Amino acid sequence: MESSKPLNSYAPSWNVPFGLTTWEDEAGIDTVTSFLLEKENEILLSTKPHSDGGTGLGIESLTARFGSYNLFDLGEEEPKINELKKFIQKSYIEFVEQDETPIEDLQIVCWYNIIRKGQKIDPHSHGASPITYLSGNIHLGNYNTKTFYKFPYEDIEMHFQNKKGQLTLFPGYIQHRSDEYTEDGIRLSIAFDLWTQEHGTPSSKPKKTVTFMNKDIADEIRSS
Repeated sequence: MESSKPLNSYAPSWNVPFGLTTWEDEAGIDTVTSFLLEKENEILLSTKPHSDGGTGLGIESLTARFGSYNLFDLGEEEPKINELKKFIQKSYIEFVEQDETPIEDLQIVCWYNIIRKGQKIDPHSHGASPITYLSGNIHLGNYNTKTFYKFPYEDIEMHFQNKKGQLTLFPGYIQHRSDEYTEDGIRLSIAFDLWTQEHGTPSSKPKKTVTFMNKDIADEIRSS
């Protein structure tokens, strides 16, 4: 996502990298979907809501539990969760290498969102502080919705259709939203924030984190 060339000294410009790839394990996606649907009520009952993150889904939503649990702590219950984590780790390495930025020692905050007919996700970002790093989402079905990403400084958006297994990586400060889900059934997506081990998560908003990346993990992913 890149601006037009500025024509004077003070015209705005930006170049925001996006990563787009697909987890091709359709059977694995279906397994994860079934598992997460079964876990919905348990998570709602066992965790406390704190904020829906500006999504408009409400304080009683599953989304409002983000940071109160970590999806990747559920890998012992469902091994496909661990395979998904490895896919995201590999995608991260490929993304930063293509963008020519260093691989960081990282922790991840990961949660999932369930949207039902008539709901949508309002414009929001995942932070714009000096420690903000990368965020991402992956959709677990082919839905009749799109995710829209807002260009910095302008009321212009780009969008991606929500496709099964599609992973999007982007800087956490980018504002994004979805359109309304109009189908019967559910729209299930997994979302996450990556934070450096050096700086952690914002101190005012402690979250449940899982180690995501370091040199040993990167070496293992590259050799697999």
